[in-house]
Amino acid sequence: MSRRFVHHWPAGLFALSFGIGCSSSSDETQTITSTPEAYCTTACAQAHDCNDAVDAAACRSSCRADLAARPKFRPDFLGYVAGCVESAACPSVSATRKCENEAQARLATSTYGARFCSTFVTAGTKCDPTGTKYPEARCLEAAKTYDDSALESANECLAKSCATLEACLATALPDARL
Repeated sequence: MSRRFVHHWPAGLFALSFGIGCSSSSDETQTITSTPEAYCTTACAQAHDCNDAVDAAACRSSCRADLAARPKFRPDFLGYVAGCVESAACPSVSATRKCENEAQARLATSTYGARFCSTFVTAGTKCDPTGTKYPEARCLEAAKTYDDSALESANECLAKSCATLEACLATALPDARL
């Protein structure tokens, strides 16, 4: 079975956070950061503005619960996506993916993320000598979205046996499929 490092957003977060691609000459040099609370507030206000039937308070509660149940996302990643949500008229869910992809493309992998991915490849080579199941480039892309504390938790998995490595990583980074 081929293992890919692909980012999958929780369904509830997709439903709450509609965004669009937000590149412009003015925001390419700005670092925008956001907390999960600010992200949920922005996303849910936008969802309510686009549809009066959306209960903003319930939306924020659900969004916070979704984010709290997952490894931490980087504040600059959340900030970029939240900025896109805020600047959008009433975007579609598919536009959110574009915004998230832009955020990933714009951000650099943290120093710890780069070390994690190097160790990820080394651990993966023991389980797949061809290296096709554990590509460093995909790991580096996915690592751009996670806070170092989430990557530290996933790093503990890399010492596990091949039989348990995949399940451990799926638990540590459930939004990334390896």
